[in-house]
Amino acid sequence: MIDDDKANNFLSKIMFNDAGVDNLKQFYMVDDALEELKKVCEEQQVENYPDIILLDLNLPVKGGWDFLDELRTLECHLGTPKIFITTSSDHPRDMEKAKSYPEIIEFLPKPMTLEIAEDLKSKYLAIVSH
Repeated sequence: MIDDDKANNFLSKIMFNDAGVDNLKQFYMVDDALEELKKVCEEQQVENYPDIILLDLNLPVKGGWDFLDELRTLECHLGTPKIFITTSSDHPRDMEKAKSYPEIIEFLPKPMTLEIAEDLKSKYLAIVSH
């Protein structure tokens, strides 16, 4: 999860924990998330590579679109995570731009709900802790 909103991150962590997912990693900055992904790829840490990434578009310094562009240049042979844009708005410009990123699965509303967390777990998470 990459989001600079601490309250949203706290709530998301609770919702995923309640859904039975306790391995949610949270990042507040794009560069921190990219650094972690590069490390995981370089060390071939399959168990630490994300199945999904929840991504806020509006972040300080670098935004969600910057993250997606840099993710595409990452040489990693562990697969491509499914991207879910978390947003409190549905700006048509963002919806249109998302079409050029096939790794984006869908836009999810904020705040995270238990229903959404359970749905993501059942459809997309291959490795979860019990």
